[in-house]
Amino acid sequence: MIREDLAERWYKAIFSRYSVRAYDGRTVPRDMQDEIEKLIEGFSPMCNGARAVLLEDGAEEILRGFLGAFGRIRGADMLLVLIGEASYPNHEVAVGFLGEGIILHATSLGLGTCWVSGTYSRRAVEARVKLGDSEKVMAVSPIGFAKRPRQGVGERAVEPPKGLHRRKPLRSMIRGLPVKDFPLGYLEALEAARLAPSAVNRQPWRFTVESDGIAVSAARFELLPMAARKLDCGISMLHLEAAACVNGIRGEWEFLATPPEIAKYVVLP
Repeated sequence: MIREDLAERWYKAIFSRYSVRAYDGRTVPRDMQDEIEKLIEGFSPMCNGARAVLLEDGAEEILRGFLGAFGRIRGADMLLVLIGEASYPNHEVAVGFLGEGIILHATSLGLGTCWVSGTYSRRAVEARVKLGDSEKVMAVSPIGFAKRPRQGVGERAVEPPKGLHRRKPLRSMIRGLPVKDFPLGYLEALEAARLAPSAVNRQPWRFTVESDGIAVSAARFELLPMAARKLDCGISMLHLEAAACVNGIRGEWEFLATPPEIAKYVVLP
């Protein structure tokens, strides 16, 4: 389970987090780095199969290949490297869960981040990070101060600026109990899960709502590989648990055995 103090902090950050591609080059203060480092080893059993490394140099070289509609990522002070241990059957989920917790914590500190899962120099990462025989780098994120912070976004933000989160309607993602029969807190947890970032904003998660919990599945008909969908589901699951905790629902994740089902958040009595 996520600690309640972390859940509250991350839940607030869900509504102000956005992908930052331009940074001002300022050094992240040591106390902020220390807070992030405390989360590197994991904060939940759901982090098993994943690990993170915080690099204090080399971000520019590693991110040099990230080109697209928004341009190259520039000026980041640090880089978060997220690694999966392939011997764990659900390591992709673990990487998403661990990474998003760290990213939301960075957001709560007023720092910018951006999930990058494919367009970066793996060779440059591997030159700086020693990997085990069964490990693979699955994603990175720059961490630093946004060059032009969005108005209303940051540590003090309560509501997101209009248009900050463009997501599919929740009704297209859920099945099971009708909304009118949701237990208290379920709707808030699902809304938070809906706001999770995903590769090219595909939002490849689906939710089955039951009286004793919420199951998360990967969307069946998707162009994204299953590994990418599972990583994105792990991100969404972090959002769901943080929101559930804040709204008075405590539970535990149980992995499900039948693909494309991923896991169920089982509510504790």
